[in-house]
Amino acid sequence: MTNQLSSTSARRKGAVRFFAISLAILIISSFFIWGFQTSWGQVRIERLTIMGSGGAKISTLIYIPKNATKESPAPGVVIYHGRSNQAHSNDTWSMELARRGMVVLSPDLSGGGESDVTDRIPQAIDVTAYALNNLDIIKKDNLNIIGYSAGSHNVLVSTGVFGPKLRSALGVFGPFMVKLTGNLDKIAGFKTNYGLIKSTADQYDYFFIGDPQANNAAISAAINKGIPMESGKDYVFNEQGNSTRYTEVGGTLHQTGNISSETIAAILNFERTYSEFPIDLADNDQVWKLQQLFSGIASINMLFLLAATIGLMLEFNFFSSLTNVRPEKKAQRGAKAWATDILFTFVIPAAIFVHVSAYAMAFLPKTKLLSSAALNGIMAWLLVLALIGGTRLIIKTSSRKKAGEVLDLSDFSLGAEGVTKLKLANIGKAILLGVGIVTFFGLIMTVLEVYLGINIQVWNLATFLKPSGYRVLTSIPYMLIIFTVMFVGNLSQRILPSTGNAKKDMIISVTVNAVLTASALFVLLLIQYGGSLVIGTGQTIIPQIDVYGTGKDTSSGALDFAFGYCFMMGGTTAVVTYIYRKYGNILAPVVTCAIFAGLFTTLGMAFVI
Repeated sequence: MTNQLSSTSARRKGAVRFFAISLAILIISSFFIWGFQTSWGQVRIERLTIMGSGGAKISTLIYIPKNATKESPAPGVVIYHGRSNQAHSNDTWSMELARRGMVVLSPDLSGGGESDVTDRIPQAIDVTAYALNNLDIIKKDNLNIIGYSAGSHNVLVSTGVFGPKLRSALGVFGPFMVKLTGNLDKIAGFKTNYGLIKSTADQYDYFFIGDPQANNAAISAAINKGIPMESGKDYVFNEQGNSTRYTEVGGTLHQTGNISSETIAAILNFERTYSEFPIDLADNDQVWKLQQLFSGIASINMLFLLAATIGLMLEFNFFSSLTNVRPEKKAQRGAKAWATDILFTFVIPAAIFVHVSAYAMAFLPKTKLLSSAALNGIMAWLLVLALIGGTRLIIKTSSRKKAGEVLDLSDFSLGAEGVTKLKLANIGKAILLGVGIVTFFGLIMTVLEVYLGINIQVWNLATFLKPSGYRVLTSIPYMLIIFTVMFVGNLSQRILPSTGNAKKDMIISVTVNAVLTASALFVLLLIQYGGSLVIGTGQTIIPQIDVYGTGKDTSSGALDFAFGYCFMMGGTTAVVTYIYRKYGNILAPVVTCAIFAGLFTTLGMAFVI
């Protein structure tokens, strides 16, 4: 009895220590994120709510440097995010412009972030009008606009509306949008300075226009009388003396425009040329990498904190019924076991991804239930994998029963040996635990943004945003899908052979399960985009499918948004494995991780575009 009490006490102390260390790392890393993003307090980040012309609410981040006052207004810039992004997606650009003394507005556009779901074009116009007419800290003759990807279309529309009231307009990684929206020929009529930045390895430009030479020819035909444009050179293109610039940056994917030093330097150089920087810093004087570094530390630590929080809560008497002694199971050894794992966790998922995701994105109706095309591609793929895994599980279970085995909850990692029925009360406790823990993380994200103006985001690898009511409700169907996938996957996980060292076994088990879960998407991404960079034109390696009726093979699109799923699904699988090996039950961690992954991977995506 004394040894048992001592063991329980030591475990509880360990749980408290793990939680305290993880929380401390989050607090310290968040402090550094705030420091780099605000130039250590020289820039104030707030969230505004603008009432649009149609009565819709538009939520906007605003960066206010100390040099911008009513008595001494500063140049301003409005940044429009891309298709499945939100205001924080361009934090790296916003912070670099703000630390040079510019007032930056970065709005959530419809479907992304906290704004009402409506039409993005009037939202872009309303935010631009607000910056021109309502902010006395912005110079009235020095407002600039920048758009990323699909946001470059909003730049075109706003430029047509406001004309000479704008100092400059810049589209980043958006030549394909200029062509698709039929605005290519309208550029010549703009009455402000205009620029385009293109990556040589941009798959969207390649699919819809062609290689970099084809892009140059298309833009030159509209702006420069068909004469090829030299990258980074300024050309006067109308009688008012306005200039245009077409810049190509190398070695950057469409998805990495927010974390490309060359791209950010090109943006800064353009704004320096056509606007002004109250604070003179060189274009290569960039601190966003440090902000991203500490965001990366915080993001990885977030998963450690999730595991620590689940473990800490399971030490409370109320949730202790969700734990039991982990039963000893027969290990599956040898090449056959590894081959089976690789076949069902990597080969089959990788082989079916493009077709399943592409057709799901194209043909699943954008209902209120599943409203995001970008998410639907990956979710359909996950459901197919769950169907395959569930079928395997049923076949294996039936075979064992026919062989005369008596199965209990321990065979499915759901309870102690000898227990055959899952208690309804335990299901309720698991849901309560999951909702409570994810609410705790939501409060952390809310405090970080409300009081510090930051979130925790590493490019689009990991995004932890402040939840909002609408987005929580809209993410519920995706939480259920992720729960189904995680539950089925963890029911049938292979038992690895023991090394005789408990800590070593834990590390091996957690690592193997995390890597196997993320492997299919990771390798597909590596082939697709690594190959695109090697070719250097944006042309991709994996065969694509013409499901959009363009007359040519186009990107399935779902891989564009798969980076976060590698991180989140692999990471939460590691959390489930850790908790199971420590507490003998997957119910509590699977429910919690499904809600966590379902919420935080969808918060950064656009539900309705």
